[in-house]
Amino acid sequence: IINKNLIIGDCIMNIIKSITLLLTLLIVILMTGCSPRESASEVAKKYIDKMNSGDYETAYSLLSKDSKKKISIENLEEFQNILVSTKRIISYKIGKEKIIKKYKHDGKEYKNVVKSEETFNIKNLLYKKDDSLKVNRYFVVENNKYKLLLYESFKKEFGINSMDLAQLKLNDFGLKYFKEVDLILKKAIAINPTDSKLYYAQACNYMNFDGFPGYSDTTYNALDSINKSLKYLDKNDSDYKKNASNIYNLKGVILMFHKRFDEAQQYLNKALYFNKDNEDPKYNLNTIKKHLN
Repeated sequence: IINKNLIIGDCIMNIIKSITLLLTLLIVILMTGCSPRESASEVAKKYIDKMNSGDYETAYSLLSKDSKKKISIENLEEFQNILVSTKRIISYKIGKEKIIKKYKHDGKEYKNVVKSEETFNIKNLLYKKDDSLKVNRYFVVENNKYKLLLYESFKKEFGINSMDLAQLKLNDFGLKYFKEVDLILKKAIAINPTDSKLYYAQACNYMNFDGFPGYSDTTYNALDSINKSLKYLDKNDSDYKKNASNIYNLKGVILMFHKRFDEAQQYLNKALYFNKDNEDPKYNLNTIKKHLN
């Protein structure tokens, strides 16, 4: 006697097993299809190599959509030109990837970001020595490809490298070099308009113009720059007090140039308030005292 119910039950079970197997295969195929073909590390290597070879179009294509809103391909090329003027890459190594569930970049929160840790062995042309540099890069998935979140690190490194290049230029004293430094710093400020250190460097350079015909207004420009340096000073920086002392000292010096000695003394005393061991404001206060006497 054939049990029809048993046969029907077996058929149903086989159908269910077949459907389950198909669904499993489909999920595997979909997951494989949704995974980027190149890893974040491979994209990081491609970006570094393309930048070093001067293939800026390909390097730029590896940036995220949000990064491209803030950085142009011209900015990228200018960044590399400044970098190679201050540093030479001897070798580099890309470390392990790490997934970060939530990551805030340029005021926006991203999910499932991949962090790539890189170590560069470089020749520092400013200090004339071999050095090691650690860089973290962050990647998001766009259209099934890893793309680089660059803006935060880009604007910071652009400023640091620009100040290094400015110092290299100032090894030669003269109006020509002051003009070149002025242009370098203005470009860096355009990239990162809230960098206190850039404005400090700009104020210092404006003071170099003093005494050259046709540049009588540069000390007023220096005053504007030093005020912006104070405005954007990072109070969370571990060197906050030291930086504040240097900025207030320079503001005092600028006011001395304008013969506003009472105001200059106030800011020089503020410089000592933040760093009592800073010898520069002590010297400048003594200079004012001798002048007034």
